Amino acid sequence: MKRISLLVLTLVATAVSAQSTYDEAALKAFRAEREKILLADNGWFTVAGLHFLNPGDNTFGSDPLNDIVLEFADVPKQAGVITMDGRNVTIKAPAGQTLNYNGKPIAEAPLRLAETPRPADLITYKSTSFFLHFSGPRLAIRVRDQQAPLRTGFSGLKWYSANPAMKVTGTFTPLAKPKVVQAPTILGDLEPFTVPGNVAVTIGGKTANMEAWRSGDRLWFVFRDLTSADATYPSARFLYTDAPTADGKVTLDFNRAQNPPCAYNPWTTCPLPPAANKLAVRIEAGEKRYHAEATSNAAVLKK
Repeated sequence: MKRISLLVLTLVATAVSAQSTYDEAALKAFRAEREKILLADNGWFTVAGLHFLNPGDNTFGSDPLNDIVLEFADVPKQAGVITMDGRNVTIKAPAGQTLNYNGKPIAEAPLRLAETPRPADLITYKSTSFFLHFSGPRLAIRVRDQQAPLRTGFSGLKWYSANPAMKVTGTFTPLAKPKVVQAPTILGDLEPFTVPGNVAVTIGGKTANMEAWRSGDRLWFVFRDLTSADATYPSARFLYTDAPTADGKVTLDFNRAQNPPCAYNPWTTCPLPPAANKLAVRIEAGEKRYHAEATSNAAVLKK
């Protein structure tokens, strides 16, 4: 009997020791930084519009009869014209007027995409701004509003409690040559992502061979699990990890799983998970749904 009691105490001590090794302070700092990034002037909570361009002239302004309607108090009714000729895009102010273009007044200028290290050309009003953006293969303008209700009404993200068991180690197997896949987005477009290899991992007793995408020097996993039905964003969650170690090990801490931007904001686009990353297990860790009911981006953007 004493031996059994000693064994139970040893197992309990081992479990407590395992949990105590999990760095909850680092997780708390990660989550605080995530909120800070979302709420920044260029964060996802300031995105307030996504308008696809048509070939030729696209009038824009706050008047509802414009091709692109920017319903913001600081945007003139007739604000100008954006002309798309293939991938060449120009912007022109109404006759006798100017636009705030990269901080300077202009009557007409090219509207260019971001190209490292140069940022995208920016058109600015008081609290509203917009720039040229690729959404899948389509050119659009992405609008920001520093006073967006999503930003001003922010009440905090929702997270599962830290779960040390959801920090697991996987084994990375590189492809002989990285491949580019065309992944569908929530809007039905296809976007290219580079796959350097796969990670074999066991999560909650279930094994998976997850497809990893390259994100700078890190690995990026777009995944869905059984909590998508009731607790987490239905379309996908994101998880970023450090690059594999020399022996191919990858640490996946699902406590750091986060919502894609489209979980909060209908004016954003997000990739959907590949088949290998649809996991038949409940991963009760990381970020939960932000809204009580998930918003359909596709439905909003078709209005």
